[in-house]
Amino acid sequence: MSVQIRAVAAEEIEAFQRTLGVPFGFDPTPEQFARFRNVFELDRLRAAFDGDQMVATFGALSLRMTVPGNVLPVAGTTVVTVLPTHRRQGVLRMLMTEHLAELHRNGEPLATLWASESSIYDRFGYGPASERAMSKLEKSYARMREPVDVRASMRLVERAEAQKLFPAVYDVVASRRPGMISRSETWWTHRVLSDPEYARRGGTSHRRVLHVRDGRPAGYAVYRTRTDVEQGTTEVRVIELVGIDTAAEKALWQYLFGIDLVTSIVQWNQPIDDPLRWWLEQPRRMERKVEDALWLRPVDVAAALAGRRYSCAGTLALRVRDPLCRWNEGVWKLEADSNGVGRCRHADVDPDVELTPSALGMVYLGGHRFSALERSGLVTGAPEALHRADALFTWDPLPWCQELF
Repeated sequence: MSVQIRAVAAEEIEAFQRTLGVPFGFDPTPEQFARFRNVFELDRLRAAFDGDQMVATFGALSLRMTVPGNVLPVAGTTVVTVLPTHRRQGVLRMLMTEHLAELHRNGEPLATLWASESSIYDRFGYGPASERAMSKLEKSYARMREPVDVRASMRLVERAEAQKLFPAVYDVVASRRPGMISRSETWWTHRVLSDPEYARRGGTSHRRVLHVRDGRPAGYAVYRTRTDVEQGTTEVRVIELVGIDTAAEKALWQYLFGIDLVTSIVQWNQPIDDPLRWWLEQPRRMERKVEDALWLRPVDVAAALAGRRYSCAGTLALRVRDPLCRWNEGVWKLEADSNGVGRCRHADVDPDVELTPSALGMVYLGGHRFSALERSGLVTGAPEALHRADALFTWDPLPWCQELF
């Protein structure tokens, strides 16, 4: 096998999507071709070719992500596939090695992705940095312990008005929570508020509700309903619910709970620390499943560690073993001042903690603790050093990402 990797030309976008559709199990439509061109950056797409056949796809999105106390540029690793005919032949490793080297040259300190399979990306240095909760609540139990009055504060809006008013609400929330992605106008138009038929999966078109308080937007929800005539059920499928504070979130949930002719409310992606279940009369009745969400990979350890803020003053020496990104190898001394501002440099000192880049990705946003990873065998260090690391890296709120890319 002689596989070559190269950039994708504009006239190859449809072939790229057809290749992408084989492992992911879809046949792209003209509407998907158009949406793909509007969202993805052509110069960041790569493909592997065996002769004239495209056998693997790979891409990156130029993103900005909230990290503890800051916002950093990150590369969103995406559209990663290898055809079944070329699996286990080193093609993905070739693509990933080139990808990480490119990010290093570009000065992008972090790479992030959503993993289609959780067994793939640890070996490339990505670690699960955040988790998501998926929930389902039967309508008969959708009752708040303390009901919220939402009269005259909710109205359904058309897409154009949502495009105008929703971003400001989202930006307030995204600036506070690690893991959230900054959204451009193009992102809102072609991803968030785009409502193609193929994405509805038997449900209605988007319903977009705006919550107004004191004359200003305070939150919004985007949802669909889906009716199964044979089963006699109707679901409210919550796509996105964002409020500037807990009062706004409560009001939006109360609105959703009050929709008539509904048998259940489902939400595909909530923060782990989302308080909804504790607002309910019967929290146990909310079915809840937790799984990994955003994965993170430090591409430049020094820049990544200096780029976030810390919860206390302190020092920590970390030995990172990173054979895929040799520039990250060695001992890094992190020093955080009383304002949580960090400096990081190579140092000729004994390490307090030893870990892989994937383990560093897990703790970076504050979603996991060094001490817990030590018990799992993913980190080594003395108890005092692990306690110090936990104190430095902890953050509130927990990381979460609304985007699936």
